[in-house]
Amino acid sequence: MEMRCLRIVLILFFTFLSFYGVAQEDMLTQIEVDWKYKSNSESRWSSSLGSIYRSSFYSSERFDYSTEFLELNASQKYSIKSNHSVSLTFRYRIRELFDSNRTDERRIVQQYNHSHNLNGVILKGRLRVEQRFREKFTLRNRYRFGVSFPLNKTDDSLKEWLLTIDTEVLWSITSNKSPVFDQRSTVVLQKSISKMLTFKLKPEYRYLDYTHDAHDLWRIYAILSVSL
Repeated sequence: MEMRCLRIVLILFFTFLSFYGVAQEDMLTQIEVDWKYKSNSESRWSSSLGSIYRSSFYSSERFDYSTEFLELNASQKYSIKSNHSVSLTFRYRIRELFDSNRTDERRIVQQYNHSHNLNGVILKGRLRVEQRFREKFTLRNRYRFGVSFPLNKTDDSLKEWLLTIDTEVLWSITSNKSPVFDQRSTVVLQKSISKMLTFKLKPEYRYLDYTHDAHDLWRIYAILSVSL
């Protein structure tokens, strides 16, 4: 079973590498800190505060460390059922502090999540509507669908390897500009380090503005998530 899962991971990895020669590639690190609060175990409501720090150490065919942004966010979530939820999130991305040529960004995000467990394979979807306030206002709609499953059988969550494969379509609307359509496909390999720490390796392929000015972007994220 484990050998078959390993073969699947290798096939997916080399499939993603097939895009490597034609797409611009970036390598990034990301640290996510998330604190969740629930007034009581019976409540359908929960709140969370979080931050994301993202930096790039390889871009445009050369190694050069730079900070992309520091994000602060606050979210309110309501669980309709155990596998259905809606949420409202406010995000502030600090960019100008690290690059004077860029401006800070504010986002308001409405989101609906659903998931289904089919014999240990999790099917999950996410519908997200974003209002992005930058130099110009942008309305972005996006839907992501994916599958998650463990690569090994174990009762110890700290020994489990989890693989997620998903794809997402994005539709952005900006004033005085034609709508922009993007597609993203990702593979995420996830491993818990402790009850608070999780490591993720996330190759992502982006096919951008494919109705007007189609171009590719290949990104590889190394992510450390901290849950408080």
